[in-house]
Amino acid sequence: MDALILNDSVPPILRANCDLSASPKPRCLICEETEVLSKYGFTRITLSKDLGAFSGFLFDIGVKKILVGDEVALSEKEQLKIERLLKKRHKEVIGEQEEKDLHTEMQYHLLKIGDSLGYDVISASNDRSRCHDGNNFSFISLPRFPDIGIDKETNATIALIDVIWFEKGTNKIVGAFEVEKSTSIYSGILRLTDLHFSFPEDPSSLFLIIPDKREKELIMQLSRPAIRSNNIKIHYILFSALRKHCDAICTFGDSSETLKKIANTVS
Repeated sequence: MDALILNDSVPPILRANCDLSASPKPRCLICEETEVLSKYGFTRITLSKDLGAFSGFLFDIGVKKILVGDEVALSEKEQLKIERLLKKRHKEVIGEQEEKDLHTEMQYHLLKIGDSLGYDVISASNDRSRCHDGNNFSFISLPRFPDIGIDKETNATIALIDVIWFEKGTNKIVGAFEVEKSTSIYSGILRLTDLHFSFPEDPSSLFLIIPDKREKELIMQLSRPAIRSNNIKIHYILFSALRKHCDAICTFGDSSETLKKIANTVS
């Protein structure tokens, strides 16, 4: 959806036990938020409780990405400006969806390869309901993340790694993969580093999967002194290479080492 048009059919605001007529000022942020929602016909239960997200919501109203029904009072120049903004936003939405689809595709290739090579596989905890080309991740993924015997906070971080391969029927991690399409490559490196230092005596194979156009950026990040000093070998695979060789590796591969044939490292 590129813009949201509100009308009178939206239920009236829930006041959330706040007295909006109370005085003197100042009033709490929740009261201010509730009054704004009331003006535009929203109930608080339909929106995030995150005030940062709410600020973004107000910004989108201000720049007319969300329409609230008062546009008839705008001048022709202002209406043309809104149309340009909506066209721009439309392109952004399409781009964001294409990036999400590409990320999902790469995750699926990794799950498929791992499963074909005889490993137990799992996707990130927030991605297990995803589907690529009619293939739901849940069909080949483990139902839950195995207990790997580390503290709760680190376990939660590692469970967010995009794809992990385990030795069949065990909790031994043999491969971990971060797919970085548009997000910070550095954050993916840190998650893989956390995994490495959680099992320094039995390290896993670590991979970053990146768009072809981000190869130079990745090399720069892996060349940072803070990363190089850890002496952790992180391989990277380009999207084009993973897509091209996925079926062949599934057919002729025999272990996680096969994947390194299409991977690169920073020397």
